[in-house]
Amino acid sequence: MLTITLDENIPHAAEAFDTLGQTRLVAGRVMHNADLQETDILVVRSVTKVNAQLLAGTPVRFVATATAGFDHIDLDYLRGQGIGFARAPGCNAVSAAEYVLTALSHWALLRDKPLQGRSIGIIGHGNVGSRVRQLCEAQGMCCVVNDPPLQTPGYSDLYSLEAALACDIVTFHVPFTHAGEHPTFRLLDAARIARLRPGTLLLNTARGGVVDESTLLARLQTRADLDVVLDTWENEPAINLEMLQHTLLGTPHIAGYSLDGKIRGTEMVYRACCEFLQVAPRWESPLAPVERRDSLHTYDIRSDDGRLKALLHDKTLDTARYFDQLRKTYPVRREYSGLS
Repeated sequence: MLTITLDENIPHAAEAFDTLGQTRLVAGRVMHNADLQETDILVVRSVTKVNAQLLAGTPVRFVATATAGFDHIDLDYLRGQGIGFARAPGCNAVSAAEYVLTALSHWALLRDKPLQGRSIGIIGHGNVGSRVRQLCEAQGMCCVVNDPPLQTPGYSDLYSLEAALACDIVTFHVPFTHAGEHPTFRLLDAARIARLRPGTLLLNTARGGVVDESTLLARLQTRADLDVVLDTWENEPAINLEMLQHTLLGTPHIAGYSLDGKIRGTEMVYRACCEFLQVAPRWESPLAPVERRDSLHTYDIRSDDGRLKALLHDKTLDTARYFDQLRKTYPVRREYSGLS
């Protein structure tokens, strides 16, 4: 019988993949090679590094990640071993975009800075960035979009990175890459952090390493002239508590954690696995759509900020363990905007 190992925190994964074989749930953060000695199919999230160390000597022949990002996957190794691969691009894009707009609305009220007419630099115009643009344009904001891989003849409404960074608000929605023509590791480096205008609101929901966190912290400690919203951090889950202390909003990598987005990811990788095995899908998402709601009050981002910032007040909490626990026990959050 086909044996499938699943990250225990993927919603409805056991229910879905039980239609294909025998399933086994494992904690993704501590998944080891020994766990996969009898595994044919592996389904993970971003907390599991999938590489030779994890897979060597195992019978794994198909890997899926129920996430849009895949910087935790060694694709070269999978290709070299003839192991199939799938991911869930765009599964949490609506959720992440709604998180950004909710954060902007919180900032606008707190700082008495109406969003209408304000400029926002959207760095990365893929599944998330394009939806952020939709939501912001609906608020009457001026969107300055930067995405070098898309800057080809015929795609003219893109701007330089410098133009995006000069906006009132700057938000990152790029993949995390070290190599290639447009690497994003420390895209917001020391020089660019120094050039951010006082009063800028900076958001990062991409990956922690996209921003030079230590340099950003140094500026905040000396000048405190930026507002910062961070959902992704360097060294997750052992995040820097000093950095957390200097955020306007700090959350535990949950921007894309709507129930809709998580189950959408499960369904996408399940169907990809069915295609790999050449069998018909026999499971469908149990999630009924909700009516479109216009009020941003449906998601209280302050509660997510407050839960993470308990780390600043309760010294008995283990940072890494608490960060992961917040993600594991994240309350149900539904999407509200009607974006598709």
